[in-house]
Amino acid sequence: MKATMTDLHRRTAKVMGPVIHAQETVEITDNGNVVAKIVPVKKFDPVAALKSMRAFADEAPITIAPRK
Repeated sequence: MKATMTDLHRRTAKVMGPVIHAQETVEITDNGNVVAKIVPVKKFDPVAALKSMRAFADEAPITIAPRK
């Protein structure tokens, strides 16, 4: 979706709706040039995050050097 700065100013709810509900990225334009993107935040899934961290730890074990 594309919106102008005027659209964003006048109709914030209409512009933000697709970002919030449909997980779409909105490009904000000023004089025809894209000046910003509004990107939806991914929902946090703690189970997936833990699996991802464990997989990373298995691939790249970290060793901490003793303090001097």
